[in-house]
Amino acid sequence: MLRSFQASYEDVCDQRAVFLLRLASHLGVEIYVFWSGGVDSTCALISLLKHCHEYDRIIVLLTENSILEYPLFYSRHIRGKLPYRSATLLGDLFTMRALIVNGEHNDQLFGSDIIADAIALFGIEAVTGRLQREFLTSLFEVKLEGDRDTALFLSGLFGRLVETAPLPLKTNFDLLWWINFALKWQTVYMRSLIFSKGKLSPQHIATYYHPFFNTTEFQLWSMNNPDKRITNHWRTYKWPAKKLIYDFTKDADYRDNKIKRRSLQSLVAGNPYHKFLDETFVFREQMDWYQPQNDF
Repeated sequence: MLRSFQASYEDVCDQRAVFLLRLASHLGVEIYVFWSGGVDSTCALISLLKHCHEYDRIIVLLTENSILEYPLFYSRHIRGKLPYRSATLLGDLFTMRALIVNGEHNDQLFGSDIIADAIALFGIEAVTGRLQREFLTSLFEVKLEGDRDTALFLSGLFGRLVETAPLPLKTNFDLLWWINFALKWQTVYMRSLIFSKGKLSPQHIATYYHPFFNTTEFQLWSMNNPDKRITNHWRTYKWPAKKLIYDFTKDADYRDNKIKRRSLQSLVAGNPYHKFLDETFVFREQMDWYQPQNDF
């Protein structure tokens, strides 16, 4: 539920890092941090490092692509300083006694990667301009290769979300953010779990699996700070996270020029996965997903 929230983005990151470090100490386990080299996972890792006095408690999971995405951070802050392992360990982690942390849900706080496509198609002024249904229709029409009828249907369907928002959606950017924030949170929480090689226990996952940005406080920050998600250029997307990274690394190039990439895909690429995970945390390779008499 929306309420006034005064803490800054960095404050919330600090509080989350302290909580996770204390939890790991209480449980007597190490923290495995998935690092892709992107803004989300780098921000999460830095937040933990700022408050950690035992670096060997933090184990970084990475790939070659992680290093290629942010080589300077790897050379200065990981290599020779932190224990690290291949991200191919992903499938074994969800049944281990270890805290698992990733950068999931930061996209939901700030917007959506589809915004990059929208800016490329229509310009930043249109994206941050007054909310218009035609903007969403045109975006879907391009994505659907000219199928305007379906685009109209989808823009009408998603447009109904405007009525459910707890705060006024004034711009096209606001609507794209709200679609991602309102509809993808659960999916984003669950999607990494399909890579588990072992059977999942809901109790075990609740104890040991902690996407860094998956808290009520982060949600409240996002809803109370619409002006901080982006300003006048795509490179300013996620600026509070990029500033937090800069304050630690002093890397102005990453702060000023790093743009959103689909980093998660390169981090999990090559790992086998299950097709479905049901509400009881049971994997299924086939599922009759169309059930007319369900809550959805």
